[in-house]
Amino acid sequence: MATFVYTAKKKTSETVTGQITAHTHEEAIDLINQLGLLPVSVEAPSTEVLSIQQSGSKKIKTKELYVFSRQLANLLKSGEVLLRALVIIGEQTNNRYFQSVISRIALDVKNGNSFSTSLAVFPHIFSSLYITMVHAGEESGHLETMLLNVSLYQRKQEQITSKVKTAMAYPLFMAGAGVATVYFIMTFILPKMAGLFGQMGSALPKPTVILLAISHGLNVTGLWGLGAILACCIFIYQWGRSAHGQSFLSPLLLHIPLFGEVLLKTDLARFCQTIVLLHRGGVSTIQALQIAIPILKNTLIQEHLTKCKEALTAGGSFGENLKKYKEIPPLMGHLVSVGEESGNLNEVLAEIAMTYEEENDEKIKIMTTLLEPVMILGIGLIIGFIIFAMLLPIFQMDVLV
Repeated sequence: MATFVYTAKKKTSETVTGQITAHTHEEAIDLINQLGLLPVSVEAPSTEVLSIQQSGSKKIKTKELYVFSRQLANLLKSGEVLLRALVIIGEQTNNRYFQSVISRIALDVKNGNSFSTSLAVFPHIFSSLYITMVHAGEESGHLETMLLNVSLYQRKQEQITSKVKTAMAYPLFMAGAGVATVYFIMTFILPKMAGLFGQMGSALPKPTVILLAISHGLNVTGLWGLGAILACCIFIYQWGRSAHGQSFLSPLLLHIPLFGEVLLKTDLARFCQTIVLLHRGGVSTIQALQIAIPILKNTLIQEHLTKCKEALTAGGSFGENLKKYKEIPPLMGHLVSVGEESGNLNEVLAEIAMTYEEENDEKIKIMTTLLEPVMILGIGLIIGFIIFAMLLPIFQMDVLV
């Protein structure tokens, strides 16, 4: 199977670019025709492009892509031509892999390909949203404006993601520190005291017996036990990223107290901002939904919105169909319906995104404020129980004496 980059015409004479996977060039053309498009050019990535894709680190940070978009927009705005602007940015890019990608894009542009078609050769770096906005900018003659809008959108999404990660980082750190502390006590301190307990001769209290049994189990398993736990964590992580795992976990994540609502509203805010951005680029609502829905992290919400899009395609109301799903806030459905009726959908979606961002900011502040004492209290109770179980036999011996 190979990935072919194509340029095609719609029935409305609109030019579209994209990529499609097929075994042969002829099969790719047939698949494009089945999509109701008229192929203009269908090209497979060159050997040079494939070597770029297969070599070096493929990791391009969101910040690097934002800087690329912003710098390119500024250079175009100042009057620099696209090819020269790409060369300038490529020369000052520190990431060697990204530098080779930019060089290849500049070469394609020099050979007469459109900028959006050149970007489509690297779908693992430039999303369909990015390519669509660039294509819209080329068609309208305002490429620098579209790039500026995309860069602002990327920065906004990075800030939202950063806030959520920051909110989850502290409790995870506290949990890790607590587990490490308990493991150290159970595997290094308790075994040394087990001999002392054995010399007492009397029956040990129940808490101490339980504690010693756990300590013995951890010492017997040793590094094998830690390896098994680590392997389980890796397996769960990889399973969670699979389609089946995401389908299973998505509904559960939405019902986690505080976190579930933050994750939901983060997804919906991202969705609304994407639609607004695409609308401003002249993209139709149906096409904007096709691009925006896959951006969502939660597969359950993806499925709901896909059904709403299908209903809209069939002539229904997107907002009215949103109201059918209990996971989506009812207010969003009502507001979208009002926006559809009044013709101010963009303004409504922008307002929803801003509202959800503000609500998330408040909830994240509450979570970071409450989680600190809760985590400290939880770890303190566990360590307190261990100390109590260790000292209880000594106290009992003193009473007997």
